[in-house]
Amino acid sequence: MSAGAAKLILELFSQQKASGIIAMGGGGGTFMALKAMSRLPIGIPKICISTLASKDLSKQMGASDIILFPSVVDVAGVNSVSKIIMNNAATALAGMVTLGTGAGLEDQQRIAISIFGNTTTCVNKCTELLRKQNYDVLTFHAVGSGGSTMESLILSGFFHGVMDITTTELADELCGGICSAGPDRLTACSAMGLPQIVAPGCLDMVNFGAIDTVPEKYKGRQLFKWAPDVTLMRTHEEENQLLGKMIAEKLNPAKGPVIILLPLKGLSQIGAPGNEFYNPAVDRILFDSIEKHIQNKNIEITYVDANINTPEFAIKAVDAFLSIRS
Repeated sequence: MSAGAAKLILELFSQQKASGIIAMGGGGGTFMALKAMSRLPIGIPKICISTLASKDLSKQMGASDIILFPSVVDVAGVNSVSKIIMNNAATALAGMVTLGTGAGLEDQQRIAISIFGNTTTCVNKCTELLRKQNYDVLTFHAVGSGGSTMESLILSGFFHGVMDITTTELADELCGGICSAGPDRLTACSAMGLPQIVAPGCLDMVNFGAIDTVPEKYKGRQLFKWAPDVTLMRTHEEENQLLGKMIAEKLNPAKGPVIILLPLKGLSQIGAPGNEFYNPAVDRILFDSIEKHIQNKNIEITYVDANINTPEFAIKAVDAFLSIRS
């Protein structure tokens, strides 16, 4: 039913016979509604009144901009509470449809870029330079949900290119950290044939919560307290060897141009010379592993004599991206 509903909904919107969509349901109804709505482009007003609105529905919603309204009471019939909720939701949809700007997505070329606290300086500079070139730049926080959302939007055809500066979610996937984006991270862009810049941003760290939540097997490792609820673990030799192979295997099927940029002075802000995670020998193991396992001859590997979290690295990254976009 959800597949059929999605097909009918897409037909209605493609024929400009609908301007917004609203649905209501319990478990089954919510599932069908979200699956159908999530097929519509970003910007089309979408509302779902649901008994499950307080649950994690990220899998059903994907990267869609659906608004969830908690039903508060069950949706079986109209009563004094459900009547208010339904009225508010319907009024919200009417407002979005009638008072919205009516503008679609901008005509600009859209670029996805991944960011983390330890790569913010670099990504901010990249964004500034790309916007000067009239690109629409969308940043994704590499905390798991950010990376998976970015991958989903890439697969939907939303972007024209990707600058994957912060691939740290791969380290969390490998080591069981809290910022894993799943096994499909770093695959969508290759499948879609889009130009991509890839850097090993923050692959020198695995993310855990408060220090007392770090798994017992990692208690003796090099740990850094980034915040009271964030503990970073420095990746070691074997992990970097495996990460290099993982990156290469994900990029080898790429149908479009790829440039891998490798920063010689550290993979993160705290991986810079003089800082806690600076370890060029371990970084070199990662770089060598990437070079060893890259088999796609259309993938270019470039070394940059800078720390990743610097304007210098950002300039090199944007220049590289523009070279494969032209």
